[in-house]
Amino acid sequence: MGEAGMSGGSRGWGPLRLRPVYKESVWAGERLRRIRGLAEEGKENIGIAREVCAYPGSENIVASGKYAGESIAELIRRFPEELMGRDDSGQLVRVAYIDAREDLSVQVHPDEEMAREKGDQEKSEAWYILEAGEGARITAGVNTQDMDVLEKAAKEGAMEPFLVHHPVQAGDMALIPAGMVHACGGDMLALEVGSFGGITYRLYDYGRGRRLDLQEAFQAMKPELSCEVKHFQQKKLGEIQSAIRHPLFSVDIIDIKDNFVIPSDGRYTILTCVEGECEICLEGERERLAYTETVLIPASCPPFILRGEGRVLRSYRT
Repeated sequence: MGEAGMSGGSRGWGPLRLRPVYKESVWAGERLRRIRGLAEEGKENIGIAREVCAYPGSENIVASGKYAGESIAELIRRFPEELMGRDDSGQLVRVAYIDAREDLSVQVHPDEEMAREKGDQEKSEAWYILEAGEGARITAGVNTQDMDVLEKAAKEGAMEPFLVHHPVQAGDMALIPAGMVHACGGDMLALEVGSFGGITYRLYDYGRGRRLDLQEAFQAMKPELSCEVKHFQQKKLGEIQSAIRHPLFSVDIIDIKDNFVIPSDGRYTILTCVEGECEICLEGERERLAYTETVLIPASCPPFILRGEGRVLRSYRT
């Protein structure tokens, strides 16, 4: 290992491994704990694992290399060109796991205009389903644009008739833009990729008794938004499939067979193995990327090869 993860030879940085930030949740499942052996570390009820995040208060720590133990937000401040390239936002596209046994609360996030009024940024996101039980579903959108009807239902705790549900299975992906009413469903492991903001307004919580944010949620809500679940079960070996294109982030799906070259294009990228496993090969060095693992590829990293057999999501700033 070199300067910050793999060395990248004499030409610059290599992939950065970050320490996940784990968060307990009342709806947490067991899939991620089983895959990563978190029970052996004494971690219980892990519902969220932030894999890549520079948001204040949730920043990842570099796991290995010269800068091990340092905050990724601090490295961005010190090495903006090397890490971020032409992106001067100071923030990273965020990547996190949702491991849900039960449905999450029904939520809505503010768009850029509303978020700026709160001193934050827009929170739009997309979900890729890694594992899902029979009958698994997500909630995305509402079936009426009558805000009076929706507000009355929310206040009475009777939102179910107005929520739009979508069945999902492994290999599905859905875009959840800011303003869309949504909830990740139970009995699934999903990877969330999203923009930079951190504000969530809880609209409905299935009677769990947690605080709701009805006034703010209805200010942020855009009931006209609808969701399309895209299906990527079919492998297209050796090809890149464009999965999500949003003004703030993009996600590609890469199905690897043997070798796949990732070019250097002057921007950072985030790689997450969502099926099988592979190796990152860079100037004579190799690093394993196992199922559910994520690495951050700095903008200054030279071209490299993904080798193996599996599926990788590539997330980056649009």
